[in-house]
Order: sequence, then C-alpha cells, then structure tokens
Amino acid sequence: MIRHVLHSWRSVRRGEVLVFIAAALLFGALDLTSLVEVDVGDHLVPVLVRHLSLPLVSCAVLLLCWLPAARSSPIHPARRARLVAATLLGSGLIIGVVYPLAELVPGTSICQLYAAKHGKPDCNAFRLTALIGDTLWVSMPALMLVGMLEFRALRRRQDQAAQDLLREHSQLRRHALGARLAALQAQVDPALLFDALVSVERAYDRHDPSASARLERLIRHLRVALPRLREAGATLGGEAELIASYLDLLRDLGGQPPAFEAELGSRGATSLPPMLLLPLVQRAIRLGAAGRCWLAADGTRITLGFDEEGLCHEDEELASLRERLAVLDARLTCTSGAGRTEFELQP
Repeated sequence: MIRHVLHSWRSVRRGEVLVFIAAALLFGALDLTSLVEVDVGDHLVPVLVRHLSLPLVSCAVLLLCWLPAARSSPIHPARRARLVAATLLGSGLIIGVVYPLAELVPGTSICQLYAAKHGKPDCNAFRLTALIGDTLWVSMPALMLVGMLEFRALRRRQDQAAQDLLREHSQLRRHALGARLAALQAQVDPALLFDALVSVERAYDRHDPSASARLERLIRHLRVALPRLREAGATLGGEAELIASYLDLLRDLGGQPPAFEAELGSRGATSLPPMLLLPLVQRAIRLGAAGRCWLAADGTRITLGFDEEGLCHEDEELASLRERLAVLDARLTCTSGAGRTEFELQP
C-alpha cells in the first residue's frame, strides 16, 4: 500500500500538476472578486499572497490524495468509489491543513477586512456552520475537478483501445492477405501442368532433341511455383524467376508469350509479397499480344512493362490487386502510351 502511494506520487505528470495549479489559481481568483466590495488600501499585496497561496496548498493536498486512486487499475470495479473516497479525504485534509495555516500566513484576508468594516464576527473564530460551509466549498469543486480528470483519462483509454483495435484489425487483415497470397502462390494451374506433361511425353516419344530441355523447364517452373512452406513471403528475384519460368512453359506449349527481361541490380533479394507481379503478366497475355515484357527496380519503385498500349483499364483483376496492395500499404500506378504500358509498384 505504502509502496503504491509512493510510486503514484513519483509518477505525477507535468500536465497533471499544471491542471491543479490552474484550478487553484481559478479558485483564488474567485475569492479575489470580493475586492470590488472591500477597500483593502495598503493590504493589497498581503491579501493577494494569502488568497493565492492557500488554494495552491489546498490543491497540492488534493493532488497527493488523488494520485494513488488515479493510478489504481482502470478496470477495477471499485475505482470510482476510490476516487470519491480519495477526494473526500483530500477535502477533509485541506480543511485540517488550511485552517491552522491561515493563522500562520501573514496579512489579513478579505473576510477579515469585510468583517471589520461591517462589524461582523471575526472570521477566524471557530463556528460549526462555517466549518460545514468551508468543507462543502472545498469538496464540491474537488469532486468536479477529479471527475473532469477521470473523464479525460477514460476518453484517452477509449481512444487508445480504439487505436489498438484498429491496429489489430490491420494486422489481422495483413495476415489474412498473406494467407491468401500464400495460397495463390501454392496454386499450380492443373490444366497447364497436364498440358506440359503431355507435351514433354510426346516430345520424348518423337525423340525430339528439345524434350530434355522441356522437362528441365517444367521442373524449374514447379520448383519455383510450388509452395515454400518455410518462407514467409517472396523476393523480387524469386518473382522474376517465376515469371520467366511461366513464360518458358507457355512457349513450350506452342504459345507466343512475350520475351522477358529483368534488370534488378542489387534489388533481387528485396522482400515482396508473392503473386503480385505474375497476375499482371497473365492479365496482359489474356488482354493483348505483347511481344516484350520487362521488370526493373529503381530505388523503391518496381516497374513491370509491356510493349503494348491499353492495359491500364480498370477491371476485376486489377481492382483485386489494388485491394491487396492497399492492405499492404503499397500503391500501384499504371501509365500507357507511345506503344507501351508500365505498371509501377511502390511497396
């Protein structure tokens, strides 16, 4: 218990101190409004010191009582009761501290000047009604101040919880997308695979000299396309190899896919989510008859280009790809003209 109290006092923040100081000055200023009714004469400076210092001491006592309750668990069922109890305790301590302190502070108060002017009883004389009134005057604003601080803390915790939920949701979306991309990476078109196997078999039956090379290319494509179960993603070099092996396989099947060139420099080992580039190549083959395809990396930009115009129009495939990239905080832009189309990816 004592350790918690000491730790809470050490954890006081500058903003909290400023709030209590501002509240003390505000309450002191409210008392000073009585100056319009009382002629203090030469007592102005002592009156100002007295009516500003005592609220500062009061708020310091309230701060020390409030901190242990404020630093308690925010989800504890008795938190509000602790805050109310701490505030009432602080209000009682303020009365117990300020009454004796008021006797020690030099100078006179506005109340004493007013009493002397109008023949009223001395303000320092003990009266039960005055004690009750002062206690209410202290406890009610103290409860309002503590309530405001608790409301701010609650809003801050709610905002933080909302941010945590959004961050968790974003991470879950990323993981889900990663699983989808891994599944896409693991897929090998069964029709394409069957046609390739039949083509290799027929080539061997014909004693075609290219049969061995075709088999090697098929094996290479399977080695690249089959899932890498222990890998979390892909690399730019791996995706380039996947595109090249896919186009070679289509060429062996009698198709006329575009020639492929890759200029990656030192960016070949750059991490990249799988199955972002190959779908663009497959889409370009379905939509047109590009004769050349190139992949280049420059800084943070990855460019996949084709020597054909008109591949930028939005369709379901391109919209799906943009959706994946949005989850990954990446961006895809497309430019077309002068006999070429280029997709620029900024991961």
